[in-house]
Amino acid sequence: MRLIAVAVAASFVLAGCATSPVGQEQTESFDEQIVAVIEEAEAGGAGDAQLAILRQARTDGDLSIESARAAARAGVECVNDAGSSAFYQESTRASGLVVPGYSSSANTPAEMELADACSTREDFWVNMFYQTQPSSLAANDVYLNQQAPLVRSCLEREGYSVPPEATTFELLRQAAQVQEETDWAVDCLTEAKIDGF
Repeated sequence: MRLIAVAVAASFVLAGCATSPVGQEQTESFDEQIVAVIEEAEAGGAGDAQLAILRQARTDGDLSIESARAAARAGVECVNDAGSSAFYQESTRASGLVVPGYSSSANTPAEMELADACSTREDFWVNMFYQTQPSSLAANDVYLNQQAPLVRSCLEREGYSVPPEATTFELLRQAAQVQEETDWAVDCLTEAKIDGF
């Protein structure tokens, strides 16, 4: 079983922090971001329906969950119409962001290529931008700030020194380093219900 469209969800928290560390302003406006995504989608082979969703988002100033759902469902239809099998599903990030996507039964190289082609045509850029648009990142930042005290408490309980002035991003980075250094024996991110960092 191969998960399509939700794949970028795993990098969502890190992408949000890398492009806009918690508490910092984004340097690009929504319009600048969506214009860049539209240009990339046009050059990358997005289909007309996906491009229409992105252009409507530019007009609306937001890419709605309904639009993200429509793109994911179009991906499912594309895979099924091509003779393979896929079904629609949603996942919910710890921050509460609902992420539309779908699973495909692609197993062979040919089936995987087909699923990738459908994702490119129908939903890849919509899904990616839906998760990384300013409103989604802002919701994620609120959640991370709420969970930061739990991360600090966990690190301190496990004997790690945490600077009192550490920002949320610095706390999360430290927790990720500790997680890796201890081979997940000390996993403050999971304890604080932070995934994907």
